[in-house]
This record gives sequence, structure tokens and C-alpha cells, in this order.
Amino acid sequence: MCFHKSLAVTAPELEERFSATVPESADFKPVYHTNAYQLPHWPILTHQHPDRFEMMRWGLVPHWAKTSDSAAELRAVTINARSETIYEKPSFRSAARAGNRCLIPVTGFFEWHTEGRAKYPFYITPTDRKIISIAGLWDEWADPDTGEVTRTYTLLTTDANPLLAAIHNSKKRMPCLLTPGDEQKWLHDGLTEKQALTLLADQYTDTKLHSYSISKRITSRSEPTDVPAVLEPYTYPELARQANLFA
Repeated sequence: MCFHKSLAVTAPELEERFSATVPESADFKPVYHTNAYQLPHWPILTHQHPDRFEMMRWGLVPHWAKTSDSAAELRAVTINARSETIYEKPSFRSAARAGNRCLIPVTGFFEWHTEGRAKYPFYITPTDRKIISIAGLWDEWADPDTGEVTRTYTLLTTDANPLLAAIHNSKKRMPCLLTPGDEQKWLHDGLTEKQALTLLADQYTDTKLHSYSISKRITSRSEPTDVPAVLEPYTYPELARQANLFA
């Protein structure tokens, strides 16, 4: 599943790419690496307001969560959502049926390749544009104790294309990456359930993705990981013969 991503661009680059504004209060800066369990704020474009970014936290809290404890428990298991079942699973179906669709901009994402007990991190980026979108759902939850309203999102996944199946070989899943045309449909169109599921099932071609192995610094607890160095290529001799991992 996809728990790690990057957005190594400036706010003006985001605004130009999507013709949408980033609020000054966001104080957005390039993100080289973050993971979902840090509960990062992220600039999100919604179907309801496609002309402006909203800063939301990763890990969807459905509007019906009763307490802050249950909200925290739900968030831990709603980082990703299988696109095939978003209209069925209780945590996601209300957002899906309400048309709470969103775009999650990234410049890349991270997955792990497994060989026996060893895991090797890879970084995957688009080749045809600097910023790519992942399909998502969002929801709004009001804390019953404080009244504070929190907006959160989940990242949708689908069956892996051949490249991602080789890299993420333990799960064989990948984010629902969207072409520019599908971005417009996901964000602007009044999609039926069937249309939405058909769009999400479209595999993003691996010929438009670049992948390479990186060092295990990404999992360090003693060194910062939100730094350019985490994206530098790193060669593992034991993977040298597996050309299908690299594009």
C-alpha cells in the first residue's frame, strides 16, 4: 500500500499546474518525504472546490465517528482505500456516494520490494510531467467535545501495473494515478458509481513512470528524512540483475 509520498515543488508551481490557488495560511514548502503516520497536512483539490487547495490531514475520518478515540482508530486504517470497494466499505461509502472526490498532488511516491526477509525502498516518479495526481476521497468530521472541524483524506489504490507489481511484489497494489484527462473527470464531472469505478480501474501505464532504488535512510529514526538526500539513487548489488524493477 502507499504510505509514503513526496511533493517537492513550490506553491507557485502547484498553482500553475492546476490553475488553483494555495492559501497563504498554508505556508506550503517542498516535501521530499513524508509518511502517513506523521499525519501531514497536504494540499488537496476537491470536487466541490476545484479552484482552490485545502490543507487536509492524511487518514480519512468519516463524518459519523462518535469520539476522538474512535476517530484516531479509524484514521490509522483509512490511509489507503481499495478503489474497488469504496462504495461498499462503511469508512468510505458515505464520502464516495456524496461525491467527495479529490486530487492528491505528488511528485513521487515510495514502495518497498521484498526479497526474503529483506526490503528495499524504491522511489517512483512520473516521466511526462513534474506533478502527478492520485485519486482520493475526503470527509469532514466535527469533534463532539471541542466542535473543531477536521478535514481528512484517503488515497485510493488499484491493481499494480507490471512495473509496480515487480517493485511492490508483496502486495501488487499501486496508487490510482490519473492522466490529465482523468484528473478533469474525477475532479469536475458528475460521475455515476459505475463511471467512477471504471475510471479508477484504468491502469496508469508504466512507460510514463521512472523507478529507482534509494537508501534505507527513508526509515531512519535518527536522521531527518524530509530532505533532498532521501531521493538520491542507491544501488543494491543483490538487485542488479532484476531489470524489471527499474524504468
